[in-house]
Amino acid sequence: MKNIKSIFRELIWFFCGIIAGLSISLVLYDILNVDLDLGVLAAGVVATLLAIYVVRMTLWVFKKAM
Repeated sequence: MKNIKSIFRELIWFFCGIIAGLSISLVLYDILNVDLDLGVLAAGVVATLLAIYVVRMTLWVFKKAM
């Protein structure tokens, strides 16, 4: 039961990260006047997901260390 809850929580983080990546990328690309392309949009989403998981892992390490 604990594994199902943790998998569900990670899926929620993942899909919310994709939504946040799309929205942040669209706003920033509009400000910078970048031509939208599928590759450019995917790069923005991947960069946002990477940033989210780096912050989450850093906070997890600090939490375990204390």
